[in-house]
Amino acid sequence: MTRMEVVLDYMMNGPFKNLLLLQLFIATPLAWAGQLPVWEVSAGLAGMRLPHYRGSNSDSTLVLPFPAIIYRGERLKVGDGRIQGFLYTTKTVTLDFSLAASLPASPDDNSARKGMARLDPTFEIGPSLINRLWQSENKKTHLSLELPLRAAFSINEDDLSLADHGWTFAPFINIKHHYNHSRWELSLGPIYATRRYHGYFYDVSTEDSLSTRPAYDAEKGYSGSRITLVIHKRFNKLSLIGLLRYDMLSNAVFMDSPLIERSDSLSAGLVIMWQIAKSTRSTEHAD
Repeated sequence: MTRMEVVLDYMMNGPFKNLLLLQLFIATPLAWAGQLPVWEVSAGLAGMRLPHYRGSNSDSTLVLPFPAIIYRGERLKVGDGRIQGFLYTTKTVTLDFSLAASLPASPDDNSARKGMARLDPTFEIGPSLINRLWQSENKKTHLSLELPLRAAFSINEDDLSLADHGWTFAPFINIKHHYNHSRWELSLGPIYATRRYHGYFYDVSTEDSLSTRPAYDAEKGYSGSRITLVIHKRFNKLSLIGLLRYDMLSNAVFMDSPLIERSDSLSAGLVIMWQIAKSTRSTEHAD
């Protein structure tokens, strides 16, 4: 889920079209612990299938090459969908920035939104408080509570203008486990958002209403819950990263929207990365 960078698709389809895919995968190697290069440059190939938006029956399938740049400085670290080092950190608590994003959705490819305006891609950025709750004696298993609060914006791909869509709050429990050159990470938590955020995806204006699609104004509050599983395997310079994400929308405040076609959704992705360059200097990185 990038989220954040320069990709081949930048030149082909607009600078932000694949932001979500990159945010999910580009900097995953940052999470490994031990002696690691200060910086790495990798070439990757990513594929992902995900709904146009949570609750949509229409899916997008993406396959694209991309470059990945990971930086692990003494005071600044960039990766894992986070920017670390600007704010505050101790052995048990870290306050940093987190990122998230969503892809555009054309009404031509989405029957529920037929005749409505295109959904521009969005990105989210804001502070995230990470509380490291527990780790095993061998330091291979970690349990943490993460509290990201992010402001959301949509990006007009024609003129690159931004529109403000309120805030999201997505607290989750995160479990990480390392075994040899493998790592798996499981997270679970609810999502909450403002009325403006829900309205961007689920409102139906009077002008867009039909007999089968009545006008609708979304409310603020509970947005459903999410379970995410990431499995990462390293073979020297080669990395394989798989992702499964399951969204549960039952009892979400926007479930009455005529744009909701299902109460759950599953996203899946696979990334292959090959390290092409790294720094000669290493740094100790704690997970």
